[in-house]
Amino acid sequence: MRLREAASTIFSLTAILPLLIFMYFMWRFGLLESTEVQLGIFFALAIALLGYVLFRRLTGRVADLGRALGQALNAPPAAATSTLAAKGATGAVPGLGQVNEIGEIAQAFGRMLVELRASTERLEDLVFKLGALNDVVEMASRIPRIEDLLSHVLERTMRAVSAGIGSIMLLDRERRTLRVAVGRGLQEAGRGPVEVKVGEGIAGKVVEMGEAVVVEDIEKDPRFGQASDPRYGGGSFICMPLRVGERIVGVVNLAKKEVAPGTTGVFSQTDLQFLNALATYTAYAVDNARLFEEAQQAAQRLQEVVEDQKLRLTLAQQQMIQAAKLSALGELVAGVAHELNNPLTVLVGASEILEQQAPEGLKEYAQMIREATDAARHIVRGLMTFGRQMPLERRHVMLDDLIEKALALTAADLRIESVKVDRDMATDLPPVWADGHQLQQVLVNLVTNAKQAMAELPEAERRLKLTTRALGSDRVRILVEDTGPGIPSEVLPKIFDPFVTTKGSAGTGLGLSISYGIIREHGGQITADSRPGRGATFTIDLPVGTAASGARSETGGQALRLDGMRILIVEHDQAVQKILLEHLEPTGCAALTVASADEARQQLRDGIDLVVADFNLDGVDWLELLGQVAARGTAVGHRFIFITAGPIGEEADTALRDAGAALLYKPFTGEQFLDAVRATAS
Repeated sequence: MRLREAASTIFSLTAILPLLIFMYFMWRFGLLESTEVQLGIFFALAIALLGYVLFRRLTGRVADLGRALGQALNAPPAAATSTLAAKGATGAVPGLGQVNEIGEIAQAFGRMLVELRASTERLEDLVFKLGALNDVVEMASRIPRIEDLLSHVLERTMRAVSAGIGSIMLLDRERRTLRVAVGRGLQEAGRGPVEVKVGEGIAGKVVEMGEAVVVEDIEKDPRFGQASDPRYGGGSFICMPLRVGERIVGVVNLAKKEVAPGTTGVFSQTDLQFLNALATYTAYAVDNARLFEEAQQAAQRLQEVVEDQKLRLTLAQQQMIQAAKLSALGELVAGVAHELNNPLTVLVGASEILEQQAPEGLKEYAQMIREATDAARHIVRGLMTFGRQMPLERRHVMLDDLIEKALALTAADLRIESVKVDRDMATDLPPVWADGHQLQQVLVNLVTNAKQAMAELPEAERRLKLTTRALGSDRVRILVEDTGPGIPSEVLPKIFDPFVTTKGSAGTGLGLSISYGIIREHGGQITADSRPGRGATFTIDLPVGTAASGARSETGGQALRLDGMRILIVEHDQAVQKILLEHLEPTGCAALTVASADEARQQLRDGIDLVVADFNLDGVDWLELLGQVAARGTAVGHRFIFITAGPIGEEADTALRDAGAALLYKPFTGEQFLDAVRATAS
C-alpha cells in the first residue's frame, strides 16, 4: 500500500467513519430532520474534507522526500545533495505552512550521504596506497639493480600521493653528499647540481636532522633562507629520509606541482604515514641491493666461496624484505585506525538509529546504509587484525555455522574449479568461546589453499572434506582434507613459518603463519599432515572455553534501565557524543557531555555514577588520575568505560584491567556499547 492510500484509509477511519455513525444515531432518534443538526453535519463534513486535503498534502510532501532519497542514493554526489536540498530545503506544505522537521530530515540525509561518500573515498585511497606498497614489495624480489628498483618505487609513490614532481637521492657517506639517483617531472633536468652536500638545502638538512620535513609552500617557508631549486617549482614539498635502523641512506623528495580541484595541494597526514612506511621499506631494499652488488664483486675475487655467500645473502635479503613489509603494513594500519574508526563509529551508530526510527518506506535504504557501514567496520578490523593491533572479540560460536559461512564465501571459486565438498559434522558439539571472524579467516585460508593445490588434478578427483569432532567435554577438532599433490617433505616441518610458501611467486607465505598465530591466541593448536601424492590434512584443536568473569554476557534482549543514574560522557567529537546520548536515552539515565579535560574534572566532583571517556583525550592522563584516586583509598576504576580508536599498548591495557575499568574499541555497535554500560553499572 502506498503512503497516500494509507493516509486516506487512516483519515476515513478517524474522521469520516465517526461522522457516519453520528448521522446514524441522529436518524435513529429522529433528529436528522432538525435544521440545526443538518447545519452541524454539513459544517463537520466541510471541516473533515478540509482536514483530508491538508493531510493528503502533508503525506504527499513526505512521499516526495522519500523518492528524493531513493534518487539521491543512485545519483552522483553533487546531484544527490542538490536533489535532497531541493525537496526539503523549505519544509513548506501548502495550506499548513512551514514544517521544520521535513527540512531537517532532508538536511540530515544530505549530510549523511556526504559523510559516507567522503569516508568511502578515504578508504579507497588507503586501499590504493596499500596496493602500491604491495606492488613495490613484489618488484623488489624481481629487480636487483638499484636504479631500476628506485625508478619503479618513485613512479608508484608519486602516483599514490598525487605528486607531480619527485626524486630519490642516495647518500655517499664517504663524500658526505647526496646524489640524485632517479627523478620524475623535474624542470630542465640538465640544469643545477645533481649533488647536494649534507647540511645544505632541504635534502641536506633532512639528512642532518634525521627527520622528515613537510613544507606547505617551498617558496615562502621561513625555515630555509635561500630560494628553492627551481626544478621543483613552488607549492607543497616533502622530504623524507630513507633510514635503515639508525643509518640514513638517502632521501625521497616529492612536490605537488598542480592542485587538483577540491584539494588544498598540501600533503595530508595520511600521505605522510604512507610515505613513512614506504621509506622504511625502500631504505632496506636499497641497502639490500647494495649488499647484493658488493657480494657480486666479492664473488669475482673469492670464487671458492661465492656460491655459499650468494645463498646466504639471498636468504637474508628475502627475510629482510618480508620483515620490512610486515613492519610497514603494521605502521600504516596503526596510523590509519584513528582516522577511520572515529567517523565509522558515528556512521555505525547513526545507521542503527536511522534504521530503528525510519518510516516504513525508508527502512530498506536505512538497512542498506547500516550494512555498508558494518562492512566498512569489518574491513578496518581485518586490517587491524593483520597488523596485530586488535584483541580478540570473543563470543559463543557454533563451529557448524562458522564452517558454512566459510564455504559460502568460497562457494563461487569452488564451483568454478569443480571442487566437490563433503561435510562430516558432529551433532553434539558445544559452542566455542572464540572470535568468530578470525576463525572464519583461518577456515577460508585453508579452503582456498586446498582449492589451489588441486588446480592441476582432473576435475573428477578434486575433493574437499571438512570434519568436526568433540574431544571430550572441553575441546573440539576441525579437519580440512584435500586430494591434492600434498606438501613436500622438506617443506612440511616449516609450513607454518613466516614467508614459507609452496606457490612460488604467487604466494606471500603469510596465510598459514597468520592462521597459526590466530589459533595460538585462542589457546589451540593447528598441525599439518601430508604424504606426497595423497593430499594434505590440516587439524585444528580448540578449547571450548568459557566467558571470562569480566566478559559481556548475553541479555536475551532485555531493555537496560538506569533510572536515576548520572552518566558523564567525555568525548571531544560532538558527533560521537550525540550517538552515545541516543544509545543511552531509552535507559532513563541522566547523561551529561563534556568535550575537554577541564570540564571533565569539574563534573567528576559532582557525584557522577559512571563515566564514558575517550582514552586519548588531550589534557588528561586517565591512568595517572585513577592511580591518584586509588592512592587515597578510593577505587573508582570500575565506574569507567574508556573508548579508543586504536591500540593503547599492553602496559596501559594491563593497568586498566587492574583498575577494573572497561575498554571499548571503536567502531562499536549500540548493542556492544550498552553491554559495556550494563556490565559496568552492575
